[in-house]
Amino acid sequence: MKVRDTVADLADSLELPEEAVSNALRVTIIGRRRAVVEHHCGLLGYDAQCVEVSAAAGRARILGADLTLHAMDRDTLIVTGRIAAVEYA
Repeated sequence: MKVRDTVADLADSLELPEEAVSNALRVTIIGRRRAVVEHHCGLLGYDAQCVEVSAAAGRARILGADLTLHAMDRDTLIVTGRIAAVEYA
C-alpha cells in the first residue's frame, strides 16, 4: 500500500478533506481574478499567460491573461489577472 493511499484512507475515516492531513496541492479560484495556490513545492516559471508551479504529485498551470505573481512565500502563492483555466499534470 502506498503512503498516498494511506493518507487518503485516513482523511476519509476522519471525514476530512485530504489536504487537511497531507501536503496535497490546493488551488482556490476567487472569481476569475485571483488564484491562491497552497502547498506548492516551488515556482517553475511564469509569464503574463501562464504560471506553473510544482506540487508533490506533479505540477499545475494557471492559464489566462495579464497574470501577475501578487505574493509568494514558502507554502502559498497568489496569482492575479484574468484567469481562464487551471491544468494539472
